[in-house]
Amino acid sequence: MRRTELDLCRITACLMVLFIHTSAELYHICPLDSPAFLSLSFISTMMRGSVPVFFMLTGALFLSREKLELKSFLIRHPLRLLLLFCFWSLAYALLSRLASGSFGSLYDFVYSFVQGHYHLWFLTAMVLCCLFLPVAHAAIHGGKLPVGYLLFLFFGVSILFANFNLTPDTAPILYRITLNFSFDYLPYLGYAVWGYWLSGKDFKKSWLIIAPAVFLAVTALTTWGNIWYSNYKQVADGWLFSYFSLPSLIQATMIFCFFQALKGRDFRRPKLWAALADATLGIYLLHPMLINILQLAGLNMSLERPVLSVLGFTALLALVCALLALAGKKLPLARKLL
Repeated sequence: MRRTELDLCRITACLMVLFIHTSAELYHICPLDSPAFLSLSFISTMMRGSVPVFFMLTGALFLSREKLELKSFLIRHPLRLLLLFCFWSLAYALLSRLASGSFGSLYDFVYSFVQGHYHLWFLTAMVLCCLFLPVAHAAIHGGKLPVGYLLFLFFGVSILFANFNLTPDTAPILYRITLNFSFDYLPYLGYAVWGYWLSGKDFKKSWLIIAPAVFLAVTALTTWGNIWYSNYKQVADGWLFSYFSLPSLIQATMIFCFFQALKGRDFRRPKLWAALADATLGIYLLHPMLINILQLAGLNMSLERPVLSVLGFTALLALVCALLALAGKKLPLARKLL
């Protein structure tokens, strides 16, 4: 059964990610003594809980199932995400060279393809998380995994990547692959389990007030901390921007709990929200490209009115990306790439 409150949660998290990427440039070039730095710091800090929410939603949707068909799950999720990484990494590598007017060496191109565009790290992190999700599912539900799959995780992931790390070159392509699938991403599996656990709890209507209040309080305190640290270092810095920082954990939890408190409500236009939620991956994949296109069209953000500038630019970006992603979902080939 489709859960509209989780669709709305996914859409909200997607919008917050767009805010992270649209406000980042202004945040890092804004003078620390400018009044704009306070508002930009607040916006940038407010959005950091968004990425963990996607892993929490993954846990809520898959770990809550009584059975997880291993073969089907691996094909439809980690394998699909890996193929999406390859396609979009190639696309962004080609587009960046077309924009610069220089292809460069073949080695540099291949390295750029393997490295992936800056936002594609999310796909490989989710791939790694999904590979270990069946282990968490088996542990939670008392199920069994084939020994062959456990050996695949050991030899095909752990041992293989460990040996890629032993290559003598300081920046080889094989070593770059291990960075894409670094075990540093594995703690995101904890967010998946956290999302599963929270999804089984009953949140009263009071959480519709508690969650936003705690979220804003934590955001305000974290903003102060980031501003203090930036002034200490004399450069705009995201001291507490890590997705594993305590503030980000609390923010993500409050976002998730807020929408959990909406469980069981009747929503208007549930099909629309479902379609938009299904388009969020496409929006994520497209948005850096659209940011560059909008800026080339002369639509730039300004430090004179940073809040209105970021809000307006992000709203336009979200609208264009959503329209393109929804249109792409109507086309058989494009649907598979979004």
